[in-house]
Amino acid sequence: MKFIFWSLLFLPLTVFAYASPGKPSGFVSDFAGMFTADARAVLEEKLSRFARASGNEIVVAAVATLGGDTIENFAEKLFQEWGVGKKGEDNGALILIARDEREVRIEVGYGLEPLLTDAAANAIIRTDFAQHFAIGDFAGGLNAGIDRAIEIVASGGANASAPSSARETSFNSSNFFFFLFFIPLWLASILGRSKSWWAGGVVGGIAGVVLSFIFGFLYIGFAAIVVLIPVGLLFDFIVSRAYAKSVGRGMRPPWWIGGGGGHGGFGGGFGGFGGGSSGGGGASGSY
Repeated sequence: MKFIFWSLLFLPLTVFAYASPGKPSGFVSDFAGMFTADARAVLEEKLSRFARASGNEIVVAAVATLGGDTIENFAEKLFQEWGVGKKGEDNGALILIARDEREVRIEVGYGLEPLLTDAAANAIIRTDFAQHFAIGDFAGGLNAGIDRAIEIVASGGANASAPSSARETSFNSSNFFFFLFFIPLWLASILGRSKSWWAGGVVGGIAGVVLSFIFGFLYIGFAAIVVLIPVGLLFDFIVSRAYAKSVGRGMRPPWWIGGGGGHGGFGGGFGGFGGGSSGGGGASGSY
């Protein structure tokens, strides 16, 4: 009788025993060997740039097994252990993949819950993760789902329920935020390393031509070319000069002109996250 009593008493502790997979190695921590080095590098760069541009943190963790734990409890404990997001803002999200259980969870911090809602997280799992994961395309599923999560956060939650076809064919506010945050960073990292600064004018001219095709008005395209060429020249001049000064002084260039990020990369050099907390929200699914 005593054996039954103590067994029932400690049963919840046994069922929900969380075992830490280890410290994060970056924005993508693969403890289950599910990604190639190239696929992981692409995801790491995407999430690192998003964190630098927006201040929000989206983190991926792949584990071999949950060890008998539920994916909801495991994700919440891992989120708290790693401190995803910034302290006081709790603006992080954790994507947890359990290989052997074939389950996935998006755990969302308090600060992102108004944008990345439970419904939005569930839609990402069903339409982006599950379809790709079911055929073993984990990198493809993560890229699709993360792109959608970034769109939702950047648009203030406006595109949380937008169908895939609409997102692929329309130039909406999420596209605007994508160009606003990521295209300038990408251009700065390339143009900053060039010795000449006329290339920025060429880029500005091309952007004007593209805008004329998007809006379908010749005068808009002409006006865009007239404005964007000098803007491109000035942009290239500024980033090239900043890069040259940093290199000339023997210093690492700023991250916004291709000088590297602030999290320290993979391995022992990774400095960790900002100390955020989980809000308990999100969604779970299987594949």
